[in-house]
Amino acid sequence: MGVTLITWSCGHFVQQTSPKYRTQTEFLAAVRENYWFLSESASHDLANTATETHIAAPEHCPNCQERTSVGIWKNRALEDIAGLRNLAAGCKACFLEMGAQYHHLDFSQKARFAYDKRCATAHAHFWVSNIPRSLDPFFKPIANISQLCDEAERLLNTICEPYEDVRAAFTHINKARAELGRVIAPLKDLLEGVHLMSGAKNKQKNDARSHSGLASRESIISVPKALGWLARMGDWELEAVGALRKALRG
Repeated sequence: MGVTLITWSCGHFVQQTSPKYRTQTEFLAAVRENYWFLSESASHDLANTATETHIAAPEHCPNCQERTSVGIWKNRALEDIAGLRNLAAGCKACFLEMGAQYHHLDFSQKARFAYDKRCATAHAHFWVSNIPRSLDPFFKPIANISQLCDEAERLLNTICEPYEDVRAAFTHINKARAELGRVIAPLKDLLEGVHLMSGAKNKQKNDARSHSGLASRESIISVPKALGWLARMGDWELEAVGALRKALRG
């Protein structure tokens, strides 16, 4: 069962199991009733739970019924933007780390799970795909988070109508939260696949030919794949090289 992200115009949010048999009005009423419990783990859930849908409620959350100062709103918005940028950077780092680990695996470890559905996402992104990162829909949510945060900051830095501009900034922030929720599931698929292959026996370690100094058939296949992955990363390439070097040293 999926999870729904519920955001309010005040910038607060929660996540709740998606409704199956209730109308949206009934669902939101139940969320408001359980708001105090749900809000306690909201930040943790956002960083760790994939979201299926996003409901943007037009009013304030149950905790913000009284009008507060614009300064408090703005500071909260800036903190939220910084948090979203950090989470997006964490997603990027996780992807590059998984890619580096994948290409550091012995060919036999990858081949053993070539048709395992649990590893399909990893094979698709690190072995099969030749789509440049800038054109790959997989990375679109991360790019969207950055763009939405930029737009929110622009509104906060050029406030003309204080409440309306901050409210508009939270609209962008809430959309960025929804984008983050769309990154979590595919990243978890990558993690599962790479960790599964990493746990498999490495046949090459006990193969005397691997110490002969001659290029193996596996390395002739694998090295170009790794170089192709690095090239696909575009402006992430230097960071991808760093992640691969770290994996090789480990």
